[in-house]
Amino acid sequence: MPEEDEYEISESKDDYEVVALTPVRRLEKRVEDLEKGEQIPQIQGLITQIVDLIRNNQKIVNDVIRSNTELRNELSRIPSKLDDLTTTMKSFISMVEAAGREDITAPGPEAFKPLTNEIQKMIDQNQKIIEGQQAVVDQLDNINRKLKAGTPVSQLLSQYPGMKMRREEV
Repeated sequence: MPEEDEYEISESKDDYEVVALTPVRRLEKRVEDLEKGEQIPQIQGLITQIVDLIRNNQKIVNDVIRSNTELRNELSRIPSKLDDLTTTMKSFISMVEAAGREDITAPGPEAFKPLTNEIQKMIDQNQKIIEGQQAVVDQLDNINRKLKAGTPVSQLLSQYPGMKMRREEV
């Protein structure tokens, strides 16, 4: 093994150069290893990765081309659909304009008279229900006050003959 202090003096015409041999020998060894093929599995793996990358890129390019073609086909259908929409809108607008030109009279109060009568009947019925419920609430308040004042239940029952008592079992 060469020593660290070895140096080689090489001549080239008029110039002289002092070069350390250790780095040069390391490079020579690496070149010999490459020539022997010791690095081939690593290079083979790198080549495989590059080929996979190229395949994936090609798939992406194919997908973009296919999507672009589909998009062009869809975009080519839009003008005819817009023409159809325009025709339909023109037809709709002409119908609205024609309807606006016709004299339409609003129905008079006589047309709503039966409906108004029915609504008034419902209002009257609701008022009677409200009054009946208010009377029940007033009587319940009265009974509650009498109970709190200490009036016996038997006396309360005699004052309200339609009331029935029910016991809740605990």
